[in-house]
Amino acid sequence: MHELSLTKGILDTALRYAKKTDSRKIVTIALRLGILRDIKKEWVQHYFNYLSRGTIAEGAEIMIMLNPIVCGCRDCGKEFEVNGNYLDTEEILCPDCSAQNYTLISGMEFLIEGIEVI
Repeated sequence: MHELSLTKGILDTALRYAKKTDSRKIVTIALRLGILRDIKKEWVQHYFNYLSRGTIAEGAEIMIMLNPIVCGCRDCGKEFEVNGNYLDTEEILCPDCSAQNYTLISGMEFLIEGIEVI
């Protein structure tokens, strides 16, 4: 259900952009999301279709590009991608030094990457 409030924010931003650029129609909205956001494209599109009815964004397509989980080892400095099975294991280990001392670099993004208008 958190997709509803996020989608409202996406629509509001796109409508402000379209107004500022004197656009007649919003065609596509491209989002860059980190995998850890756990946002479902089908729900975002569903809510967007509902919320955008009667606006210049009606019928626009939501495109979602997913960013992987990337961590940086604090011990050796290695950056490494964590595969999708990370929830199935208790430990995330650096592939170079096996340390568990890391920081999250990527995986939580939520960005409007682009708005296509005409």
